[in-house]
Amino acid sequence: MKKIRLALAPGLKVQFSDREHALRKVEEWAKESTWLPEVVFGPEGCGKAAWLWQSAVLLKELGYHVVYVDPL
Repeated sequence: MKKIRLALAPGLKVQFSDREHALRKVEEWAKESTWLPEVVFGPEGCGKAAWLWQSAVLLKELGYHVVYVDPL
């Protein structure tokens, strides 16, 4: 799986490690289609928003129509 780098600030691109499993799960959900919402939870600052942003980039690259609203 291609590593997805996010531009978190001007001139700063970050590549997260150990995200392959989580991103593969998003791809699986998209292929299978799901009727129920998936809940993402964790402590503040653990990377939930960045993972969702990476997921949006991945899904766009796979040809899905994606709307991502930055929570910040």
